[in-house]
Amino acid sequence: MMLMLACVFAAAIVGFAAHQGGTCGVLAVRHWIDRRDARLLIGFVLASGAATLVCLPLAWMLGRGATLPGNAPLGLPLVLGGVLLGVGAVVNGACLVGSLWRMGNGEVHLIGLPVGIVAGDMLGRALGWRVMVAPSRFAHPDRAGLMLVAMGAVLLALAWRWLVRQGPDARRLAVTMAMMGGAGSLLFVAMPGWTWADVVIEQVQALASGHATGGSAPVRVTLATLAGALASGWMAGQLHVKWRGWLAVVRSLLGGLLMMLGIGLIPGGNDALLLGSAPAGAISALLAFGVMNLTILVLASAGQLNPAAPPARH
Repeated sequence: MMLMLACVFAAAIVGFAAHQGGTCGVLAVRHWIDRRDARLLIGFVLASGAATLVCLPLAWMLGRGATLPGNAPLGLPLVLGGVLLGVGAVVNGACLVGSLWRMGNGEVHLIGLPVGIVAGDMLGRALGWRVMVAPSRFAHPDRAGLMLVAMGAVLLALAWRWLVRQGPDARRLAVTMAMMGGAGSLLFVAMPGWTWADVVIEQVQALASGHATGGSAPVRVTLATLAGALASGWMAGQLHVKWRGWLAVVRSLLGGLLMMLGIGLIPGGNDALLLGSAPAGAISALLAFGVMNLTILVLASAGQLNPAAPPARH
């Protein structure tokens, strides 16, 4: 019971922090392209560093090292998965984490996203686009694992030091990204399968088999992320119903489909890569995350970012 309460609280923190920080790969690249503002990009580094500090020690303490994701095969499928994540994020106007904070703003056209996730999962299975990850190299405490944790501490310290020198907004961003990294990593260790993509697929499969699981722990945790984002949006005065038209719904659906195809090849979305797989020491997660952001950068440079995307917040 205590672990469940901790997970719900951590999920609310993830949602709240994601909205407070305007956390989104697409938005981070827009900031860089438009005015060479790297604060959100450095914020991702800070979040990953905080997650690394939590991931392995907590997994070792709870005896869950065997559940940590290891490396996916390095090759064309991994690259294709990263490209699809990037293209899908651009089409949707936000990555998976970014969609969470946009929900906190009341952007209801994102109802197309879960439909796209389901469609992408079905298409990926039909195509056989599924890869298996190896067991984690760091399932048990050892010198290499402790070095990885130390590297996370260094990343956290360097990113924090850089951000706090950029002014009050950047200092607030540093706090929210550290909160999101630590809380998100706790969730990936204590409750694998808590992300929106995982839960949507779980619920569809449960309904198809006639075994509804609407009250399952992952569902409650996922809804807590939405509650955190909505609370942040309300506190910031940004929570208003926003309807961008049916074309935006279609874009969201198509973006979800593309991102889900990519998730099957990596596996994992940008939230799982940044807060789960990479902190657990999976090099493939870092490569896929890099390919995703490079894809967004290329499309941004070509002027293909969603024109309906929200304005920069920092």
